[in-house]
Amino acid sequence: MFPLIGYVTRFEQQGDRFSASVDVRVPEDVSHVQLDTEVFGSAAHAMPHVNPRSAELANISVHGPGRLKIRVGDEMRVMCFKTGELPDCIASENRRGASFLFFPV
Repeated sequence: MFPLIGYVTRFEQQGDRFSASVDVRVPEDVSHVQLDTEVFGSAAHAMPHVNPRSAELANISVHGPGRLKIRVGDEMRVMCFKTGELPDCIASENRRGASFLFFPV
């Protein structure tokens, strides 16, 4: 697992809710890209980007409640997992026998 920087490419604020998109260039041998949602708040939801192609520009959408001071072009932290690695939350579910829904791109 290693961090990368992604960039906000879209941000919309509607009342007390927001939605945004973050783009990140995916390096080789990465099977899972996940947005660090700390900046967006604990209730924010971001769908991880699974099985991206090498050198692909992955787009991760995030939405949730709150009024944020984010602008297009801001840097956001993105976590990358190499092929064979899984985030702890997914790995622990898989060890218990539960299934994880993958959304191939």
